[in-house]
Amino acid sequence: MQASVRAVETRQVPTADAASICETPDPGSSDRQQATTRIERVSPRVIELVGIAAGIGIIAVVALGYQLSNDVFWQMASGQWMLAHHSVMGLDPFSYTEAHRRWVTDEWGSSVALAGLSKLVGSAAYPLYAIVLGGLCLFVTAAYARALGARGGRVAAIVIVLALGISGVLAGDRGLDFSLVWLPLELLLLTKARRDPRWLWCLPLLSVVWVNTHGSILIGLIVLGVELGWSLVPERIVGRIGGVRQSPHTGPLALALIGSLAASFITPYGPGLLAYDIGVSMNGQIGQYINEWNSPDFHSVMVVLAYCVPLAVMVAVARTKRFPLLEGTLAAVFFVEALRTQRLAIYLMVVAAGLAATLTMRPAWGTTARRVAVAFYAVLAIALLAQPSVPAGSISPTLPAQAFNYLETHPGRVVTEYTWGDYSIARHRATFADGRTDLFEGKVLTEFFAVTTQTTNPDPILSAYHVSYIVWAPNTGLSIYLEHDPRWRVVDRSSVALVFARR
Repeated sequence: MQASVRAVETRQVPTADAASICETPDPGSSDRQQATTRIERVSPRVIELVGIAAGIGIIAVVALGYQLSNDVFWQMASGQWMLAHHSVMGLDPFSYTEAHRRWVTDEWGSSVALAGLSKLVGSAAYPLYAIVLGGLCLFVTAAYARALGARGGRVAAIVIVLALGISGVLAGDRGLDFSLVWLPLELLLLTKARRDPRWLWCLPLLSVVWVNTHGSILIGLIVLGVELGWSLVPERIVGRIGGVRQSPHTGPLALALIGSLAASFITPYGPGLLAYDIGVSMNGQIGQYINEWNSPDFHSVMVVLAYCVPLAVMVAVARTKRFPLLEGTLAAVFFVEALRTQRLAIYLMVVAAGLAATLTMRPAWGTTARRVAVAFYAVLAIALLAQPSVPAGSISPTLPAQAFNYLETHPGRVVTEYTWGDYSIARHRATFADGRTDLFEGKVLTEFFAVTTQTTNPDPILSAYHVSYIVWAPNTGLSIYLEHDPRWRVVDRSSVALVFARR
């Protein structure tokens, strides 16, 4: 037996050697193999980091080219006021119409963060605020996508598309920026908690920082409620609809929801801050006047893409006949609600990123596909470097700077266009109404827009508030009316705004 085995081994060895000898060598094969090896050595983590870097680059370019306007002025002013007085807002210090009214500042934490950063780095705080929070959003979203099974190029594509969608919002320097970190972080924690429920104990801590930086804490509580709701559904029903990623930890989820709700009461305003957020979200008057609370008009390519890309992802997931319970439910609900109020579109993008991560993994990219990806990154880098920037803290040319330069030496109450009220705060002039719509809802907001649209004689309202100056865009309904009103005269004129003074 041993002899026969040795005989077999003896016959096999020369056969293998002969086969290797008979192979015809290819002069370029070793070079191609080395190139392929070099490409294959690029780990998925490196590809993901390159994607995150590209996404941060997109956000940085937009932030460095952004000129200040609208809400950023009152946010900075309120943060500076709170730092100077070492307390949160009480009675409104910025208007003369609601100076007697308590202003519940649901973005007080983000305002203080922006003002504090400004004390450290000056005007550079504006782009830095957007870049840091945008980068955190992309890092957390990438971790969330990995937790759902995405790797490499899939993660890179997700964060780049997300960066394109949210960069304009981030550059506005608002408390909303913080919510773009908290939402994917909550989704990441819930994903990890399906295997280890101990992750759920992080959610009450998240609720504390969320409620004190932005009113979208309500979305965070809704997301947790959806995860809990699906955990209560029997598995057979979930199986019939093709549902996947159901949490088995109903009890811990219920405790986490109760704990998060209780944690949302830990604010300088107590439970009143959460109640205030609920009231604002249900206020019909705010939605009537503010564009971002209304339906999208789809006149912009970016707006169209903001809806079409998530819709395409939802269709792709539906074709797999596998329904990720949390992500699928949130995507469907946010899509419908974002058609009603475009304010929710950015949250739809974050959820769509998670939904895209659940799609079936594709085969690894070949050499050609990877070369195309490298070329894409090179073109993107060149395009980003070619984009112009502006000095940090530059104001938009659409703001009436010349008008307020004139008013510096002319005291008196001022009325401005709605979108200029925030700039009025920055120039230390009290407002009739400004971007803090929730503060003015009711009589003041009604009167302001009655004056704006001339649905009533503006003079009695303006006289009642002792208005001395009106700053308004030329060739608009109100400015034309005032030019023919003997009670008012133009005292300063520019292409942006006219200044009317009471005679």
